[in-house]
Amino acid sequence: MTANLNSPGSDDHFYASPEYDNTLNQNNVPMDPEERERQEEEWRTDLAKLEEEIHTLKAVLNTKLRETAELKRRLGITPMVEFKQDLQQGFSAIKESEPVQKTSEKLHQLGDSIASTDAYQKTNAAFKSFGAFASKKLGDFRNSTVFKSVEDKVGGAYSSIKNQMSGSQSTNDFGDAHNNGSNLDSTRSPQ
Repeated sequence: MTANLNSPGSDDHFYASPEYDNTLNQNNVPMDPEERERQEEEWRTDLAKLEEEIHTLKAVLNTKLRETAELKRRLGITPMVEFKQDLQQGFSAIKESEPVQKTSEKLHQLGDSIASTDAYQKTNAAFKSFGAFASKKLGDFRNSTVFKSVEDKVGGAYSSIKNQMSGSQSTNDFGDAHNNGSNLDSTRSPQ
């Protein structure tokens, strides 16, 4: 994007390029070479002053940044803490923004209107009755002899494999362990 350098009210002498401006004075009248040389020298002086000011401002800014970093370090404010605070402030600003508030309100209204429809009520009732039906059938199946038989076989196979893998002689049943322990005591000879 380029600026219109010849627009009224603009600082033409500040922004104009040399190929158009260094031969014309402020009244767009051609300048003689001496006047042009004097004008260019003035511009060079102004440019040098501005560059020196920029250099000074950068040095001051760098000093202030170092001081800020040192104070933050002393206060225990790490970049991660600052990042978290920035995120929290950003999320808070977003949540409290008018578009989000309006959208949230519209979504609540939409949800309420959907929940009040006959189709929603029927679907909701169907899911509830299906859930109750499935729960009852699973309970019935779990109490069935087929399930008990499969459970016993799987449990026995698991115990058998576990005993073979670990070489353990222990049993999972406390009663069996107690009886085995009693048998050991009765087979021992008194001393």
